[in-house]
Amino acid sequence: MRPTFMGYESSKTAMFASQKALDIVGHNLSNMSSEGYTRQRTDQVAVEAYSYKNRVSVDSMNYNGLGTSVNGVSQVRDQRLDFAFRSIYSETSYYNKSNDMLADIEGVLSEIDIGVEGNGYGLSWGIKQMYSALEDFASNVNVGGDTSIFAESVNNVTTLLNHISRTLSDASKTYKMELQSSVDDANTMLTKVADLNKQISEMLSSNGYTNQHGPNELIDKRNVLLDQLSSFGKLVVSNNTDGSVNVTMNGHLCVEGKNADKINYHENTNGTVTLAWKADGTPADTDYGTLKASTDVLNGRGNNISSGTETTVRGFQYYEDYLDTFAGKLADILNNTLPETMDSNGNILAYKKLVGESDYSNGKINVYTDKYVTAENIAISDDLVQDPSYIIYDKNSSENAYMIELLGKLSINKQTFSNGVETFTGTFQDYVADYVGRLGNDVQYANSRYESCNKYSEQLLKERDGISGVSETEETMNMLTHNKAFQAAAKLMTTMDDLLDVIVNQIGALG
Repeated sequence: MRPTFMGYESSKTAMFASQKALDIVGHNLSNMSSEGYTRQRTDQVAVEAYSYKNRVSVDSMNYNGLGTSVNGVSQVRDQRLDFAFRSIYSETSYYNKSNDMLADIEGVLSEIDIGVEGNGYGLSWGIKQMYSALEDFASNVNVGGDTSIFAESVNNVTTLLNHISRTLSDASKTYKMELQSSVDDANTMLTKVADLNKQISEMLSSNGYTNQHGPNELIDKRNVLLDQLSSFGKLVVSNNTDGSVNVTMNGHLCVEGKNADKINYHENTNGTVTLAWKADGTPADTDYGTLKASTDVLNGRGNNISSGTETTVRGFQYYEDYLDTFAGKLADILNNTLPETMDSNGNILAYKKLVGESDYSNGKINVYTDKYVTAENIAISDDLVQDPSYIIYDKNSSENAYMIELLGKLSINKQTFSNGVETFTGTFQDYVADYVGRLGNDVQYANSRYESCNKYSEQLLKERDGISGVSETEETMNMLTHNKAFQAAAKLMTTMDDLLDVIVNQIGALG
């Protein structure tokens, strides 16, 4: 025989379940704009029929219809999409960061063509000015006034090289500070993930939660952090039975339960930077992400790497070397063409030194013509500054062969530019064009890879949001459905009340 009040239990559980479902619908709608919020739902199941074990067998059919039960509130989330999005997002972040850094290098080196702040007086213009002044002077070497134009042009080129080199160096320093800040942010996020692991584990063990029905809002916070962390490096997340997660970044287990490792930033004596895990000292920038992009470009020396901390990417160090090669070749030609002294047979014993290495000491700038010249330190020599006619070997002669030779070296003669492993043969103008073109290709490649990866990551994010995001239309339909279910359960309650009234009052009255 069925229990007399079983129908009340069915309607009661149905009303409670509908109320909770409506609560969750309201919760979803109120968090439509909340960052990282994952749509929630009530997991509702039918109550199983049962019978007590007695000496007398009881038909379990009498216990069918016990109502419904809400097991918990779960999140609507696809872990496969989480993994796919975080994986491609680290790659997207790598090329986005690389593109930004290379574009900044390109912006600095554009002054080679367009000059400082786009005034048109770039490096190409400076070289043209030098051989234009030489052309005028070579036509009449006795006109001493023309030498000052040439001296000014040499000074313009050396000053521009100094400026570009310093600007490139300043950009590198800025990105190093930015990288330090990124490392701090990554360490903070790793610590927060470990802290959330601890909170979630404690709540699962004490508040009646399960792995499927956990503290959803805390899990959302952790997922937001994991998404953000995936921009720093390749992330792999695994779930533990206690509700915590283990996080592996770039092949290193950096979060294990409530414990988190940290990344150390170190700047080396050769100007490169190193990122290593604090626990074991292994590299922290071995895979995609902004950390690897930053170290790749900051430490990038192309094919000319000379230490283990440098990378084969054409980055700051590569283009600084390229600029230094230009300055070194220019100094070689300017300092080894015009004769200073000759023997009786016309053999050159020493050359006039037109440029050298500038050095600031004892409150003044000194220029040393016998030291190694770079784009950062190249400067016009004191002899040429004090007397522009210094370039003339014999002021009483109209001999211009050496001027013509210098003119040819600066304009039409092909030179060999070598920065270690790579060698380029061409004129100074050709070298500048190759310099700018090579960088342009690097920027274009990084940008194209970023656009391709970004398109895929946006597609994955859209798919994930389609599952986990809150849809106003869908939630409104759910609200109407649960409301009707509640009304039906309430109607069932009144119907059961009428039935019980007949049994208690009317049938009893007949007896």
